[in-house]
Amino acid sequence: MKERFAAVSRQLNELGIQPQSKFVAEREDKLIQHATQLDQLQHAAYEAIEEHYSQFNPAASKEEHFHFFKKILRIKNVLRELQNLHNDLTQKLGERSMIYIQDEQKINLNDKIILPELKGKEPKEIVRANFYQLLENITRNNSLNSAETNYITSLLMQLVSRPAGIKLIVKLNYLLASKDAQLILKPSKNFECSMTAEGLASASPEFTSKSFSPEDDFKTILKKATIRGRGAQRVRVGIDFNYNNSISALNLETYASTGNGLTDSGPAFVLMGHELIHAMHNLLGKARHNFSLFFQGNNYQDDPLMNALYPTSSLYSYGSAAEEYWTIEGAVLCENSIRNEHGFFRRTGHISAEPGSRAIRDLYYIGLARSYDLLHLERLQTYIQNQEEIDDISKDDLALEKLLQCEKYKLMHYSFTDIISMCQFISPLQLRRMERVIKSVSREKMENEERDLEQVLAIIPPKIAQLFVAVTTRGIAADEKIDSEELEAILPSIKRMEELLKESGLSHRNLKVFSNFIEAIEQSATHSALKNN
Repeated sequence: MKERFAAVSRQLNELGIQPQSKFVAEREDKLIQHATQLDQLQHAAYEAIEEHYSQFNPAASKEEHFHFFKKILRIKNVLRELQNLHNDLTQKLGERSMIYIQDEQKINLNDKIILPELKGKEPKEIVRANFYQLLENITRNNSLNSAETNYITSLLMQLVSRPAGIKLIVKLNYLLASKDAQLILKPSKNFECSMTAEGLASASPEFTSKSFSPEDDFKTILKKATIRGRGAQRVRVGIDFNYNNSISALNLETYASTGNGLTDSGPAFVLMGHELIHAMHNLLGKARHNFSLFFQGNNYQDDPLMNALYPTSSLYSYGSAAEEYWTIEGAVLCENSIRNEHGFFRRTGHISAEPGSRAIRDLYYIGLARSYDLLHLERLQTYIQNQEEIDDISKDDLALEKLLQCEKYKLMHYSFTDIISMCQFISPLQLRRMERVIKSVSREKMENEERDLEQVLAIIPPKIAQLFVAVTTRGIAADEKIDSEELEAILPSIKRMEELLKESGLSHRNLKVFSNFIEAIEQSATHSALKNN
């Protein structure tokens, strides 16, 4: 593990990130020393991402934006390895029923949510007991394999390292234990939480839009107008168990941030923390879905920023905006309390954007203006006036989106099985799309002109671009074999892909890599077939 820490530290140093070392007494347990060091590395990376976003320039050129977001991708790639380290460390901590808390002096528990059998114990022991009781509830009510269990434990361990996360873990466990309720984790491609009928709150009939006073802010309205439901006995939270191994961990999704402009969507434990807060609201009967009074006060109706950040679902349904507001920034225990203690800017709004469209610039100015600072409001107004004649998505935006997607492909790790699987999923439709695009751009190409790799990757279909990147970054080892029948199935598609790459004007050097890949798997299959005979 020492070598892995050193390797990650070097990568951060290369990115200009210097973690501040906190003194760790030698008498501390070795695992706690490792946890402290890992915590410092992770938080240095989080703070570097947010510091970088504070330098965002919406008027920058395509090339400047490419290099700006490329640095964030490189930091996130290091964070993927730090998450792998955390998985391994968590397993060792779990074997000894230990937890890591960054500063035990900051533990501040509400006596009302301490289970009777834990009252009177030391604060850290109360937190530790709640942590492992929550895990026991999860393992008892879910059929998780060891890797999934360890991943969930790792995300919870990161939450419980700071005060707001401690409150979330303790309160969630208290509700589950006192209600004899179940927390169900279901595999998903996203982090999400299902609403339940029993978990929904209703609006008080005694509190109407006529009851509002100019002094009533959103928090006051939601507190005064809420009638609790009976509370759910079973809450379902969707978890992306493959998040760290997928391209999702390299997403460039941003939220508006009050006064800062943009903030990163955050790592997986923040995403899960958001959903666990929804789960807690369901257990309490305080999930404010389709909560009309949130939208009827002057604070919402007269505020175009809130209209943009927390939109209604449709003309016929208010949707989840009130619940999202309460979960993100309204309640005392909310996503922002978790974000803040881990070095992220405060988030506002239930909308997001990624580079590659005007939306990220819109979000930046809205985030600034949400501070209601006069200068920021004027900047938003000027931006809106200047954008009226500009298309939502420019050619530079589209090119930037594709270039960054290719950068993500380059940072992924590919197995031989992954590459063969990608070959199998090349469809005739994708090849026809590739052919049409290449014919179109070939008319613009000078005779004998070669295109560099980025130019070609930016125009071909994403799945084909990813396959090409996977082949060029990984190659095929001599001992990796493909079944001859599998080869026969994929060979026509990859041969056609090779022909189209030649027509695209791709440089001979880059084209040679793909040709060598085809030769390698043909030889591999031939040898395999001979051995079978």
